[in-house]
Amino acid sequence: MIFLVVYLLISGKVSPMVIFVAVPFVAALICGFTPAQIFEFMKKGVTTTMSTAVLFLFSIVYFSIMNDVGLFDPLVNFLVKRAGNNIVLVTMATGIIATVAHLDGTTAGTMLITVPAVLPIYKKLHIRPVVICCIIAAAISIMNLVPWGGPTARTAIVTGRDVNAIWQELLPLQGLGIILILAFSAYLGMLEKARGAGINPTGKAAELTEDLNSDDGGHGETDSMKRPELVWINALVTVGVILLMCLTKIPLYGAFMIGLAFALAINFKGAKAQAKAVSNHAAAALSTPMILLTTGVFIGVLKNTKMMDAMANMLIGIMPQAIGSHLPIFIGALSGPIGMMLGTDSFFFGFMPLVLGVGEKFAASAHDIAMAMLIGKDFTILVTPHNATTFLLCGLAGVSIKEHLKFCTPYLWILSWITLAVAALIGIVGI
Repeated sequence: MIFLVVYLLISGKVSPMVIFVAVPFVAALICGFTPAQIFEFMKKGVTTTMSTAVLFLFSIVYFSIMNDVGLFDPLVNFLVKRAGNNIVLVTMATGIIATVAHLDGTTAGTMLITVPAVLPIYKKLHIRPVVICCIIAAAISIMNLVPWGGPTARTAIVTGRDVNAIWQELLPLQGLGIILILAFSAYLGMLEKARGAGINPTGKAAELTEDLNSDDGGHGETDSMKRPELVWINALVTVGVILLMCLTKIPLYGAFMIGLAFALAINFKGAKAQAKAVSNHAAAALSTPMILLTTGVFIGVLKNTKMMDAMANMLIGIMPQAIGSHLPIFIGALSGPIGMMLGTDSFFFGFMPLVLGVGEKFAASAHDIAMAMLIGKDFTILVTPHNATTFLLCGLAGVSIKEHLKFCTPYLWILSWITLAVAALIGIVGI
């Protein structure tokens, strides 16, 4: 089922909404579950993705309206003027913004801060938006190792260790990892420059669609919606939204509901104008939440049919006996692709304990196995259909899931192997 879902997503021949409902439903029927049971699985799964779908609905409308009224114009014009054709500086700046934004460990929040800030600049300079997705995914991967990040906390629970003790071990790797992310961002910038990106694009960069190059998202009236005199008020509202996300326990979608209400009241007079401002972005605001809700069907079937448990046991069963004491580095290298198949919770709470048990038979260090799996898995968090925030990132950047998976997956796997090798060199993981 998972291979079929990934194949169909990458092929782009079928809508994700069809894939995430039809494939798991048929798979569950084949496994012998009744329609009533499957509907219950769907209900449980959709519940897990509902809040992210609502978050996307309000956040995309909020940032689209802020773009319409010109909030990002001064930043875009300043950076374009200063950077000129220096694409590398722009991509490195993206890496820095994403790294700093993820200090709170909130994946969705990082995307919602980074993408709207840099996407207009990428459009001006004809840089592919999928580059934003790749840089954010890489930055989140290394920053997620903080103790309040989900993967580190899960590892601490499974191994029975103190989460701060794990983080203290990982700190040197995080420092080197940030340097690696900046170097990687620069590399992607050089690739885009070679494609001809810049204010006056040449080569392949000049072939980007009108959709991408358009600053108004296809709405000719956007210029009349500019509110240069309100830029500071809009900036304060946006800062307020970000502070609500970072400093309070309010749901992320709650922050954007409040922000959108203020944004509409400040920038548009009358119900008609406010409704028009929202309806301009209805298509973008509705399509991705619908996909997010359907991924809940996929996740619900995968978890509640116990398919995930069965896969974890199968992977342990086919593991070669010859790897012996090299199990940590071996399983760490495979943790990226395995994690893509299993999803976060099943990987840490299902697969990791099984691998630790196998490690005992080989007299392999449980500490080394856990650290290697944590590092290897973390880089594929945003290239898996299990994760609703994968679709949130694609929706914000205007990138198809097919393009995202094909472009980002190879880079993130390689980065995970490089980071794992660095961890072995500095003694965090035993070879």
